[in-house]
Amino acid sequence: MQSPIRVSHPSAAGFRPQPLVHHDRAAPGRCARPTPPWPPHPCREECRLRVARQWIASAVGICLALAASQAPAAPERLVFPNDPSVLDVKRDFGAVGDGVADDTTALQRGLAASWGSGGPTRVLFIPNGTYRVTGTLVVSNGVGPWVYGESRDGVVIRLADGVPTNVTSVLRGHPSDTTETSADYFMRNFRNLTIDVGNNPHVDGIRWYGNNSSILKNVRVIGSGRIGINSGYLGQNGPNLIQDALVEGSFETGVRCAWSWGQTLSRVTVRNARNVGVYVNATAVGIEDLVVENTPIALQNEYPNDWTWWGGVVALVGGRFRGSDPTQPAITNTSVLYARNVTATGFRQVLHSTTPGGSVTGTSLVEYVSHPVKKLFADSPNASFKLPILPEPDVPWETNLANWVCANDYGATYGGSSADDTAALQAAIDAAAAAGKTVVYLRGIGGGDPNWYTVNGEVRVHGSVRLIMGLGFGRIIGGPNGRFIVDDTSAPVVKFMHIQAFGGTPCVLENRSSNRTLVVESCDFKILGTGGGDIFVTDCPSGVELRGP
Repeated sequence: MQSPIRVSHPSAAGFRPQPLVHHDRAAPGRCARPTPPWPPHPCREECRLRVARQWIASAVGICLALAASQAPAAPERLVFPNDPSVLDVKRDFGAVGDGVADDTTALQRGLAASWGSGGPTRVLFIPNGTYRVTGTLVVSNGVGPWVYGESRDGVVIRLADGVPTNVTSVLRGHPSDTTETSADYFMRNFRNLTIDVGNNPHVDGIRWYGNNSSILKNVRVIGSGRIGINSGYLGQNGPNLIQDALVEGSFETGVRCAWSWGQTLSRVTVRNARNVGVYVNATAVGIEDLVVENTPIALQNEYPNDWTWWGGVVALVGGRFRGSDPTQPAITNTSVLYARNVTATGFRQVLHSTTPGGSVTGTSLVEYVSHPVKKLFADSPNASFKLPILPEPDVPWETNLANWVCANDYGATYGGSSADDTAALQAAIDAAAAAGKTVVYLRGIGGGDPNWYTVNGEVRVHGSVRLIMGLGFGRIIGGPNGRFIVDDTSAPVVKFMHIQAFGGTPCVLENRSSNRTLVVESCDFKILGTGGGDIFVTDCPSGVELRGP
């Protein structure tokens, strides 16, 4: 049996797995798109191998994926090497982090430096501390930044109480709050930190915006405000991913998704929202393992008032809801909904829907579709396979900085010249493996084209090396034979992060092993499976091809 593949981002597409059980007989790896308002065919809910899943969901054909059922846990402590590709907001920009000093300017300067203003792209590292801000932190560039907190609960960016009404959020992922825009804002990365709205009822925690490859991961939003994470404040947003997020405190709405090109919510928990846990309108959203506690309505999915033919399309797999108002339903739906494995207590009923699928009383949904299932063949089943879901494996963060190896020290150089960086990358991996080291990284690129690393040959990842990572925008363009290879000499789990071709030809990333696991996050390789090893893909606008061994 071919290895399982798990995809956890709405922009990943182009799969061609051969041993796929595909019950609507569409082309391999793809599902026929229904015509609105029909819901996704159950095949779109589960089009995967064995116990992982590959899923194309929604009436706009966006590929979504679902992960394991577990509440988000606070992440481990992160560290980075003392390297020019790593910025420290305290060391390099004068942030204090004592909860008293105003760190707004220092953090804003750090964001700009991370996305490459005045130099190459780099990681912005935020050490543990409470960083007081008095205005909105704004990401205005088209690419980046790459922001990592030392720990989720230890790094707190807190908005001062009582800010003026022109402050609409603590953090915003787009230059504007209101101006019409395009879907050209890529590689937003915010990980391992807490956003504290303070006491500001009109303020959102995060106004999230990103296209194709953008991720909020291991983020907590607290305080008393309007919306915890608002992805519906500006059109053309998405596709993007929110994963392992916790919204708690006192917000009108936990997460708002609207007017975007699709979004995935993966392992999101909302607590104590005053009105709604998750609100969806005029976009397609794949939701896995949603936990909503002490909230009147867990999920609300509806049509926009002024564009009724483009309603919310929600596919929910795994929901645990605990209500605070016994007169309200857990889920309200007036649009397109697929849901399964949902439990709800403390509500009037689990689902109130005005669609042909009707409402459901009681406290659970085994499987529900809001509209009659449309299918190409009469013998196709009306229900999903209900296969179990595999989480992506944990790859422990390397905290021993002696185990980090910089490929640039072995001759890797960006610039897009005729030079080939294959040998330099292989030399760095070989040296790391020989010394029992675990991480090989590339410094982020900068400037305009040509500004990339080049791989024209094969780079074999072996021995103790378990993470290949760009610190910033790790742009690699591949030649006709350019590829990275995971095989039976590799570590049990190998992870790639922040490697993008971004308009150029991506390298092939091949898992040809019999039993090694490949994890790909925030990259855009051509992903290829030719052995029996598992593949997990998250936040990647990538094609994935599986060939039987």
